[in-house]
Amino acid sequence: MPVTHAARGESNPLLVSGEGQTYLVGDEVYLRPFAPADAEFSQSWRFSRFPMSPDRVRGKLDEGKAGDSSGKNRVHLLIVRKGDDRPVGSVLIHTSWFPSYYVEAATDPIFGEAGDRWRGEAAVMVMQLVVDEWQRPIVQFAPLADETATIARLEKIGARECMRFREMYSRNGKRVDGLMYEYLNGDWMERLGDPAERELPRSGTGQPRPVTAPVALKDDPPANAVRVGPWVYLRPIQEDDAVHAAHWSMRESDANWGNGRGVVSGRAWWHEMEKLQKESPQEWVRFAVCLRDNDEAIGFVGIDDIDYTHRFGESESELVNPSYRGNGYGSEAKHLLFDYAFNTLGLHALQSWVLFENTRSAAALRKQGYREAGRSHWDIPRDGAFTNVVTFDLLGEEWRAMPRRVDTESS
Repeated sequence: MPVTHAARGESNPLLVSGEGQTYLVGDEVYLRPFAPADAEFSQSWRFSRFPMSPDRVRGKLDEGKAGDSSGKNRVHLLIVRKGDDRPVGSVLIHTSWFPSYYVEAATDPIFGEAGDRWRGEAAVMVMQLVVDEWQRPIVQFAPLADETATIARLEKIGARECMRFREMYSRNGKRVDGLMYEYLNGDWMERLGDPAERELPRSGTGQPRPVTAPVALKDDPPANAVRVGPWVYLRPIQEDDAVHAAHWSMRESDANWGNGRGVVSGRAWWHEMEKLQKESPQEWVRFAVCLRDNDEAIGFVGIDDIDYTHRFGESESELVNPSYRGNGYGSEAKHLLFDYAFNTLGLHALQSWVLFENTRSAAALRKQGYREAGRSHWDIPRDGAFTNVVTFDLLGEEWRAMPRRVDTESS
């Protein structure tokens, strides 16, 4: 079997050279589009923990697809080491969420500290391209708290920390905070002002309340129940729940829950939920929230964007029937969800993101034990400008230490 140039560590004559490139060129690396020969180094640039043969990757590149990470509303570029034109990583620019663009960058961990340096250099070049040349309002990038060289590069160009999620990642046997840095366009700031100076509206006391723990049942639980509380229980979403989702979506009175109200088609909604349940493992786990006295489904809760390696996810909830809001049903359902997240899935931490205007949900999160983690500025268009999102995090150990309100079933 022939030995490839990549296996011998020699320069591959088929690789694209950066000679004459006029931008996206740094001190140690440069960025460029993909070429078929890059398949030989695919383990260095694919955003995946799992292996894939160069032959399979080459087929994707031949079709004009940048590995398994390219797609609509994303720009995927290769991070290439200067001097020998060796691919060492890649960077993704997510362009679908106007006005805020988001950058991901990854380098092969086999390069150690050098790889961290290259990742930071690539991220900074792309952030400057998006804001200074493309004139987008804002771009974000998420380094780890221990990536000091990358953070120094970010701060040198004027990027600033806007979020800190505690103990988000597991790295070299230790938990490390996950950060978010933002780089804002000066012209947009002159026009709209600094979003960090906008006061966060608040409601409620902000004090955590005792956890409503699952009840100790005397009799059999409701059919298919995953967790049972004093008033509600959680069960997997099923097809007839689509009727409730569609019905109440057209009777929603609160436009501050998200960026306006969304129209739900029952059939399309169920197909999406069914698709989630077919995944293994599920990256978005959802449950129906049902009343114990009559089994009525009044809403849904879930954990989205689950990272099983670093053991975190984002909690979400919606009581679609507005008559049950503000009476404790939502908080009870969330604590049942937390019990599942921390004690069944074994997650270490949870996050939550809430629009500034959604003071009711933010107050509920504080009552449930969440702490503020920062802000995502200029997240979505609103009222002729852009509005912000306040972010929260909750550690499993903090939730377990909260006082419990234990309800025992009467016989």
